[in-house]
Amino acid sequence: MRGYLRKRSKSSWTITLTLGRKVDPKTGKSKVNQKTITVRGTKPEAEAKLAELLNQYNKGEYIEPSMLTTGEWLQRWIDVYVKNSRKKRLRTIETYESVVRRHLIPAFDKIPLQKLSAGHIQHYYNTSSLSSSTLHQHHNILHQALKVAVVNERLLNINPAELVVEKPVANRNLEMNVWDEVEVRKFLLAAREAGIQEETLYTLAIETGMRKGEICGLKWEDVDLVARRLAVKRTLLRASPEPILGPPKVGRSRAVAISAQTSGLLKKHRIKQNELKLSLGDGYVDQDFVFTKENGDPLQINNFGQRSFAKLIEEAGVKKIRFHDLRHTCATLLLSQEVNPKIVQERLGHSDISMTLNRYSHVTPTMQDKAAQLLGDVMEI
Repeated sequence: MRGYLRKRSKSSWTITLTLGRKVDPKTGKSKVNQKTITVRGTKPEAEAKLAELLNQYNKGEYIEPSMLTTGEWLQRWIDVYVKNSRKKRLRTIETYESVVRRHLIPAFDKIPLQKLSAGHIQHYYNTSSLSSSTLHQHHNILHQALKVAVVNERLLNINPAELVVEKPVANRNLEMNVWDEVEVRKFLLAAREAGIQEETLYTLAIETGMRKGEICGLKWEDVDLVARRLAVKRTLLRASPEPILGPPKVGRSRAVAISAQTSGLLKKHRIKQNELKLSLGDGYVDQDFVFTKENGDPLQINNFGQRSFAKLIEEAGVKKIRFHDLRHTCATLLLSQEVNPKIVQERLGHSDISMTLNRYSHVTPTMQDKAAQLLGDVMEI
């Protein structure tokens, strides 16, 4: 960095700093980065200030003064870094945008970014009525945004989110909300009354533990009814106006076995779907999706769980759970039947078996008891 003084008035000096070249993250173009600072006082005082700034720069501690507000920075982070990320999934980007727009910008909007403190952030957590798990998510997003301000743009020396003393913690010890075998049967009877697509979809969800987006993105080309195997290789991210598909959550496909009963349901469902195609003719948009609206469009991933699922729960008279809890129900029933946890991990598509064991630790104590008794019986003399 280079710098020089220029006299403005009797007691005022301008320091001009040349900070090399800077790449505009929006355009990718490089330009000379200069900064001017006004200093009041004598020439020796101005020279001392210039020497201080040069020393800070040489130590890597210099931060350009900025009037940017925290709200402006958060919006810039979303527009430049989050929306253009190749690593983040579409749904993650939408979640980040929603949290920043609805919560973080309103909370920190007018605070100058370089004056944002851990105290401001702690106050937000302490006065919020949101759950600890939700605030944990907000903290992670805010921390990421401020980390980019520190590392990529040199707008801050330190990340104030790291200095928060009482960070919100995600509550991972909540009792898992699942159905037992009786509730599963009652629900599937109600689904049968609703129609073959509903019965097939919910049977498949409980038997395979597939995520909602994976079920909505399933195509007939992925289904082998003879070998009774499904290839889970895509997820539906958005249904309209044109379907947006992506890879499964862990980024790789997996093969899932299905029972003879479920294979039979899929056959019946396909026959019914083909009859619908013939009756609608050009009015049916054939995109090869297994589960569709009447015109062939894929199901709206954000709607069908809240609508048809909630209605069937009420008709079946079983306790209310989320659609995603069908996945937990699948895992819990498998583990309670002493299915090898490795098989359960592969079936659910978890990246690591430790995730399966940790998430369903409420089932494994029973398995431990049975294992101990089996060995006890073997060693009994």
